[in-house]
Amino acid sequence: MQIIIDERLRERQSGTGINNHEMMRKRWADFDFCEQNGETLRSTQKRNMDAVFKIISEYQDKCVVVGTHGTALSTILNYYNSAYNCDSFFRIIDYMPYIIRLDFSGVDFLGKEELLIIKKDFNIW
Repeated sequence: MQIIIDERLRERQSGTGINNHEMMRKRWADFDFCEQNGETLRSTQKRNMDAVFKIISEYQDKCVVVGTHGTALSTILNYYNSAYNCDSFFRIIDYMPYIIRLDFSGVDFLGKEELLIIKKDFNIW
């Protein structure tokens, strides 16, 4: 087994400001919004998808385990399903770990299955 660290799969750069439900909704409503010194969800998604595309192309037809953070994962899920939104993100924010399987045929996304969900209250508000 080989462990490869890809910094593109890191969490969104938070910036200055409050991290609460209202701010999270604002980010999801406008993928180009960010706080001062922060990163937009659009740039987070692009960075994460660049990593995902590389993984898919290099490990086509192989089983790969990827670990990342909630917002980063949510932007990936939104890329493959635009119905994945802020409420979807709020649903998983208390799940740690949240383990899913994404299925591909070549580079084509086939679907997602939730494998393990452990509820842990994540109280930031």
